Amino acid sequence: MMYEKLYQYLLQHNKLPVPGIGTFLLEKIPAQVEFSNKRINPPAYTISMKSAATSPTTNFFSWLANALDLGERDAILKFNDFAFDLKKQVENGDTINWNGVGTITKGLGGEIKFSSDVISIAYETPVAAEKVIREKAEHNVRVGEDQRTSAEMVEMLSHPEANKSYWWAYALAIALAAFVFIGWHFSQNGISVSSTSNNQVLVPSVTNTTYKILP
Repeated sequence: MMYEKLYQYLLQHNKLPVPGIGTFLLEKIPAQVEFSNKRINPPAYTISMKSAATSPTTNFFSWLANALDLGERDAILKFNDFAFDLKKQVENGDTINWNGVGTITKGLGGEIKFSSDVISIAYETPVAAEKVIREKAEHNVRVGEDQRTSAEMVEMLSHPEANKSYWWAYALAIALAAFVFIGWHFSQNGISVSSTSNNQVLVPSVTNTTYKILP
C-alpha cells in the first residue's frame, strides 16, 4: 500500500524524498524527432535517484494522510517506519523491487544504488512528421542589398544569357570594318609608303606686290 501511494505522489509532484535512501526524481524528456520513422515522439518521463535526501515537507504528510485515510500524525509515523524498514532491508543485502519505479540495492562500497525499471513513461502518442514540399511557393530572398522573391530568382537564373554584356561584339564589328577598309585602301593604292601619304601637288598662290621700289 505504501509503495503504491508514494509512487502516485512521485508522479504528481515529480519529487519524493525518502530519508536514509535518497530523493527520487521524475525527469521530463523533451519531444524528439525520429527522421527514420518520420514521426515526433511525445515528451516522456524517466525516474532517477539522488543519494542525498531532504526531509519531507508538511504538505507531503498532509497528502499522505489523505491518501491513506489516516490522521497526519499516524501518517508521519507510518512513513518513518516505512523508510526505516526500507533502509534496513537494503543494508542487509536485500534487493527491493519497487513496481513502476525501479530496483534498490546495496553497492560494493556500501552505498545505495538505484536502477530504473522504467525507461520512459509516455502519456501521449507519437505524431506523424512528413516533410511538406510546396512547389512554386514564393518567399523572399536577400540578394546583396536587395530583396527579391524566389520566383524572380528562378527567372533570372533560368535565363543567364540575358544578363551577360555583349560589348565585345560591338568592338569586334568595329575592328572588322576597319580591317576591311584598310584592305580595300591598299588594294586600290598598292602597298608602299606613298600609298599611305598625301600625293596632291601643292601650287603656291600668286599675290600682288605689297611694296614699291623708290628711284
